[in-house]
Amino acid sequence: MEKIQDVKGLGGMLNGFRDLVKDDKRIVFVGSPGFCTPFALFLGYPVREKELAFVPGLEEKKARRIFATEYGMELGEAANADADVDVDVVVILGGMAMPKIGVQSSQMKDFLSRLKYKKLVGVCFMSIFEKAGWCQALPFDYVMNMILEGDLSK
Repeated sequence: MEKIQDVKGLGGMLNGFRDLVKDDKRIVFVGSPGFCTPFALFLGYPVREKELAFVPGLEEKKARRIFATEYGMELGEAANADADVDVDVVVILGGMAMPKIGVQSSQMKDFLSRLKYKKLVGVCFMSIFEKAGWCQALPFDYVMNMILEGDLSK
């Protein structure tokens, strides 16, 4: 994949994501339950005026709407993310490619074949899609890879 933009920090992550989906209306996030859920809510904030949903794992029947409240973004009622529903963007979150989650790229590819979408975006940390071989195996239009650095002090 060819680098098109540097993204720095959480603000840069939000702005970069907003720019990627600025012309899209319906976005479905696919991620591991628990670990990826807050990242879907986080990424949904700058695009909260759009129709958003979260699919836990590969279970589109368990999809939930994402909506804005006075507390920020939250999961809501059931959403339809079945193959008969067209979405503009499917966002795969990096937790799906983590070894402990156990999803293979072939399983994700099969899952994606059941959906109707126009754009496939991957959002991950620490190059997990590259390390897991997903960049080569899946038809990503864009991948946002964030590198976390920090320390713990006392």
